Amino acid sequence: MPDKMPEKKGNSIIPDMKVIDKKESPEQKQPVITDIDKLIEPPVKREGISAEKIEKAVRTADIPMILMIFVMIVFGLIVLYSVSGPDAYGQFQDSSWFLARQIRFTVAGIVMMLIVAFIPIEFFAQKWIAISAYAVSIGLAFATIALGVGREHGAARWINIGPIQLQSSEIIKVALIVAFAGYRATIARLRKEGKVRQPKSDLGKLILNTMLDFIVPVGFCILVDVVILLQPHLSCFIIVAAVIFMCALVSEIPFKSWVAGGLVLALAGGAAVAVILAVTPNEKRERFMKNYAHVFKRIAIFTADDEELDNEEEGLTRDDTRQVDNAHNALGSGGMWGVGLGNSRSKYNYVSEAQNDYIFSIFVEETGFVGGTLLMLMYLIMFCMCLRVCWRAKDVFARTIATGCTALIFVEVLMNISVELQVIPATGVTLPFISYGGTAQISLLIAYGMILSVSRSGTAHPVKKVRQNDRRSLKAGA
Repeated sequence: MPDKMPEKKGNSIIPDMKVIDKKESPEQKQPVITDIDKLIEPPVKREGISAEKIEKAVRTADIPMILMIFVMIVFGLIVLYSVSGPDAYGQFQDSSWFLARQIRFTVAGIVMMLIVAFIPIEFFAQKWIAISAYAVSIGLAFATIALGVGREHGAARWINIGPIQLQSSEIIKVALIVAFAGYRATIARLRKEGKVRQPKSDLGKLILNTMLDFIVPVGFCILVDVVILLQPHLSCFIIVAAVIFMCALVSEIPFKSWVAGGLVLALAGGAAVAVILAVTPNEKRERFMKNYAHVFKRIAIFTADDEELDNEEEGLTRDDTRQVDNAHNALGSGGMWGVGLGNSRSKYNYVSEAQNDYIFSIFVEETGFVGGTLLMLMYLIMFCMCLRVCWRAKDVFARTIATGCTALIFVEVLMNISVELQVIPATGVTLPFISYGGTAQISLLIAYGMILSVSRSGTAHPVKKVRQNDRRSLKAGA
């Protein structure tokens, strides 16, 4: 018997099956996620520079410190013009030649200082920046020996990069501070994350911690410093040693690492010197020591008395001490109020390089005891401001950066003034922000910018005024 035919309804045949509902189920409405979609992450939205960010950066800036450096810069340019006029006219027939160049260097330095100051200090703590800074410092140190120009008494001071002449030592000082601080910050971060595995034995822990905390960072800095000494550049060698010592002092290196690491480096250095002396022929040693003849002569001049100067057999004459004596006499000839700005007599070739090494003596001659005291008070105020930033730094990196840059500026201040007061032998160190020098001016302003960056974004306790402004912003938003 044939199957039952489908029932007709009108002109169509309705099959004997369930009618499919055309409405979509909730499951069909949800998009189907494939494996490729799971791998694709939404792009991270990067926030650019906005007016709000700029306003916040300005509000958190250390305005007193910024005003202080501008006062010092303007003061320095006035002093430089007054001191350098005769020498500039004699060499270039333009009494403002040194001033014009120094203004250009200063403008470039201020721009770089402000850029660095408004970058968060955490940015400079990245590992690649520390590695790059050390590579720059060691590279410039070796390049100065190989390609150095402007040799005086066998010493190289500058290198030429195209039309630009750089004093490499000024860049090395700042770069080493950044490299040392970056290394210490990296080690501290790795320890916090538990990525530094400690040995089980106490001796193993001492060896590992001494290597990581002291021998590696200090040893690599000593390597650069030794290369600087071989140029030879003794004053820079002393400054770098003092600055790195201050950085190590505040970077939370344990006392055991100091003792063990210092002993290891001293023994290794002594052994290296002994081996070099043993294998080097006498002729080469004598030729090498001749490069330091100017250093020994400066020490002899400093320690010489009248009897030695009058005795020709001692190898010193009155002419050898003329520059130091004239600079020292200029300090006293100004009296209480000075002979007047621009009226110095010593700057007319009685003191060579008056715009550099002996600018403080000429300035005191023109402005007297009062002017010299005023300048030292300005440095003292700046030092106290920088010291406050060091004290309030929130972590190892910020503290090391602020301390190193502060030490760099004021070790040079102390060395320059000490030479002119005849407390130490002549060193050739210029007076920060006052003496003429392009690379020095830019490098020191960058160092000051690092201190400003720590003050703005690397301190544990925000400035009271900033907290008040933030509260006002919250109230306004509410």
